[in-house]
Amino acid sequence: MSHPDYEQYSHDHAALLILVRHIGSQLKPKTFIKFFDRISKINNVKITDSTGQVRNILVRYVKEHPVENNDWGDFQTHRRLLGLISLGKYDSQQELNEVCRVHESLKVKYNTTLFDSRCILFGPTKEIESPEDEESNSSGDSEAKSEVPIEKFTTPSNFKTRALFYDELSPCIDLETQLNEFINSLFWVLESKRLERSHMESRNNKKRCTGRMTKHLGDLCMQAGLLTESLAYYTQSAETLKSVNDWLWLGAAYEGLSAASALVLYPDMQRNVPLHRNASLQEGSPRKSSQTPSTTTLVDKKLVANTLAPEDISKRYREAIIHYSKYQNAGIIETEASFKAARIAVEQSHALQAASFLQNVVYINLALSEQEKIQRFETLADLYTQIGFARKAAFCLRLAATRYVSPQNPAPNWARCYALMLQSLPGHQLTLDPVEMRAANQACHKKTTYFQELVVAARRTGHSALATRHMTFLLQTMWPHLSSTEQKELAVQLQSLSAQCEGSPVPLVLDSGLVVPPANLTDIPICAAFTPKDLQPYLRPRRIESLKQDTGPFLFTPIHFGGGNFLWVENEICEVQLKLINPLPFEQKVSNMRLLTAGVVFESIPETVTVPPDVPTSVTLSGWARESGELELSGYSTHALGVKSNCRLRHMPISSNFPPHYKVEIVPSLPILKVITSLPQSASFSNFHDDNIVASASLSLYHGESTHCTVTLTNVGQVPIEMLEVEVNSILEPSLQEQIFKWDNEEVKRQLPIQPNDSATITLYLHAAANFLAPNIAVSPSIPHDMSSGVFSSMSASLPGGSLPSRFNSSFRSSNSGQSSIAGGLTALFQQQPTTSAIEGQLRLRYSGSAGLESDYCRICSVFFMLEMMPSLHVTNWDVLPAETKQVVKFRTNITSQEMELQYTPTKTMLIEAQESCRVPIPVDRCPLSKLSNLYNEETKENDVTSKNNIDVNTICSEHITDLVDLRWSLLATDSKGKASLKGIHLTARMKILPLLEPKVKANHECNVIFFTPGQYKLDIQCCAPESNIGSGTNFIQMGHIWRFTPPISIQVM
Repeated sequence: MSHPDYEQYSHDHAALLILVRHIGSQLKPKTFIKFFDRISKINNVKITDSTGQVRNILVRYVKEHPVENNDWGDFQTHRRLLGLISLGKYDSQQELNEVCRVHESLKVKYNTTLFDSRCILFGPTKEIESPEDEESNSSGDSEAKSEVPIEKFTTPSNFKTRALFYDELSPCIDLETQLNEFINSLFWVLESKRLERSHMESRNNKKRCTGRMTKHLGDLCMQAGLLTESLAYYTQSAETLKSVNDWLWLGAAYEGLSAASALVLYPDMQRNVPLHRNASLQEGSPRKSSQTPSTTTLVDKKLVANTLAPEDISKRYREAIIHYSKYQNAGIIETEASFKAARIAVEQSHALQAASFLQNVVYINLALSEQEKIQRFETLADLYTQIGFARKAAFCLRLAATRYVSPQNPAPNWARCYALMLQSLPGHQLTLDPVEMRAANQACHKKTTYFQELVVAARRTGHSALATRHMTFLLQTMWPHLSSTEQKELAVQLQSLSAQCEGSPVPLVLDSGLVVPPANLTDIPICAAFTPKDLQPYLRPRRIESLKQDTGPFLFTPIHFGGGNFLWVENEICEVQLKLINPLPFEQKVSNMRLLTAGVVFESIPETVTVPPDVPTSVTLSGWARESGELELSGYSTHALGVKSNCRLRHMPISSNFPPHYKVEIVPSLPILKVITSLPQSASFSNFHDDNIVASASLSLYHGESTHCTVTLTNVGQVPIEMLEVEVNSILEPSLQEQIFKWDNEEVKRQLPIQPNDSATITLYLHAAANFLAPNIAVSPSIPHDMSSGVFSSMSASLPGGSLPSRFNSSFRSSNSGQSSIAGGLTALFQQQPTTSAIEGQLRLRYSGSAGLESDYCRICSVFFMLEMMPSLHVTNWDVLPAETKQVVKFRTNITSQEMELQYTPTKTMLIEAQESCRVPIPVDRCPLSKLSNLYNEETKENDVTSKNNIDVNTICSEHITDLVDLRWSLLATDSKGKASLKGIHLTARMKILPLLEPKVKANHECNVIFFTPGQYKLDIQCCAPESNIGSGTNFIQMGHIWRFTPPISIQVM
């Protein structure tokens, strides 16, 4: 039974068929292929015939030729094997004899058609004696040796073939010459047979025989290089055979006519010389080398008669195929004709015609071996590819791949199966690039099947790395289109494959030169969030210039650069928050998670996390930027299911809405402060919304008590602190804040710079400033409301978290007898005691150093202070009593729960029980007139000016009393000490009179008295405060004080 030859071209009708065989076991296959390629280049030989005409003889070389194919040699002479070339190697005489025996057996096998043969032998560099004739030996091409012979080898006596001896490593310079001589010998044998048949033409009178012999002459002429004669014979035989309905031979005549016409019209359409693959020849490169056109055209196209037009060639081929199909045993001839017709259609760029011929091949039912089926599908795929039918080509390649490993194949070849499956991917619109595959977003169950078959083929081939890569690719690209069951099964398969060979995100280069791109598991686990974390507020870099321009102390925001959303610091920990979701129904361990970066040098810290199924898990990836500049965060790496993956944000699913990357500005190194205080920490500080707070302190003081706090600053960074600025922020009025918080800036500057791991201290002085006077409304409406409290009137509004009692009317007046009454009593007084208040403040530290300071960056941190101010001493009422030195009588209340010792003069103290009140007389010098002189310089001022003077009198008297009264208290149980102030005290109109004049100031008054009657008279001298006419609109309360001179002056009138 004949075997189809799918590689035939129409030009092969004119070629001499020569078999090149590898014999023996010593010659390496690589060496055989090298010499076969060299021999195949001798495919066109010019020979001068007996008439002097130069003929172009085409030669075709094959490695295999079933002897059954010679059965159709009489039908088409190009199917006959005319020549045999064998290549073998020997190292001993016995091996040489065996090689010669195999060659002779091949000659016997093909003896019915074989014209001549050659045997190329590779042996050691030694002189060879052969029983060949002297003419063969005298050529000097093969037997001339340069080395001294050590051992002589001779061919057997029954070996009748011309042997060509070469050294395997020698250049074999005369090989082409010997082969040209061999082809010449084949030509002359063929020419003699042609002439013999031409003489027999007139001997047969039957048309059938005539037509067949004429067709046979056409075959011989075409092989002999006589295209014009062959065309004439084919045309003549076609007419003869058509008249007798000899369809089989008529089809052969049409095929021969088409082949000869194609040889005339397309002389360069022939198979190309095989190429040696090297590393630079990638998969997908053209399979054909650039064909150099013949130096001389075989025949001038215009002068050749009977040549078919290009469109008629396909028609004649179609008719020939139809005639072949009428005969069941001509299936092989029909198949080969279809392939040859398709190749001519390809040459003519008629894709549909070529597809029609190839489709006919599929319908031909032949009993073929698995290897022949594979060859048929591969040839179909190649031709479909040439006409652009990629999908059909891919289908044929997959069929060929399955045949390589089918149960009927005695020698399964998984490597070849895998290679064909790879070649079929483009035809199915599939690619091994995950990025392109995910961009296509094509969901198809068949595509999943294709990749699963590819995984199996790679694993059976022994390429575990490829199997792991393809399974990773399948999960990466097809994950959204897989069911939950399929996802679990494929994930388990990947875990099993990666146990044999771990997956890595690097390209894999196959032996064919194909590069398999890396695949990454971006969906195992799913990344639901990728959020770069800003530094803690107290560590964030701030621009020094922008801080100096701030209008408020509490508004601070990071500065953004070039679209970046964050500022990180060189050589300090940087973090990115990820939220991972495990889509698999079992717990998954993800190890070696790192950040993928570009730009400045970044050292990432590996992390390992166990992700439970369907539960969002947060993981923080961190690292250090080792230099300043711009850092690009492009994604993260994982090691899951045994596969290392680089999950880049730009390759994430579109539904994730991730940007291609994050850009972060890295600023130069800055110092880091660690702050501690000598006070206990505060429990809460809810009234301040400042994230810069790094430490807190709380303290309780009684009104008037003072203390200090030591703030220790330790530089825990890597660069020194060269700039340190200190300030206090609170919601208090500046004047009140300065009384409560105090520090020495010069002390801070003296301790700079602070080297790494060194410390500095700041002493902060704290004072519980408070209003010790009970609230009291002005007695006279002429006095404004703010005079009743002075600077401390806003204390209750300035103290967050606490308030003083609401103002109430309480007036304790002195009577004419000097007694004072307590209106309202102590019961009403204690109901309106001051309560505990709380003050919140921040000690804000702005610091910088090293390269960060040079780049105008700094950091800000704050220490929170909670100062609890508790009532201590409270002045509930006061009055002014006359005396040689004025006395101010105060009602003092100890609001604490402890016994209090009050020192009201340098030498006088008294004890006040807890929650008790007492009356304390405090001697105060009168206000000198020098403080009031300015008020009476201009007596002619208008009434509106006098109103202002009244205000000034109140202020001056209040300040005078405040300066002279020094009240110091101490709590005996807790050893707390403090100082009370009468600042803001208010005096009524009557109270102001007593302290205005000093006792030793003299006033003269003269009066004339006339006595009309003698006797003894007593003179009563009295003085009182004149009725106030200073501003008639005032409402002073007239107290009615009268001073009387005693004893009365006695006057005796005579």
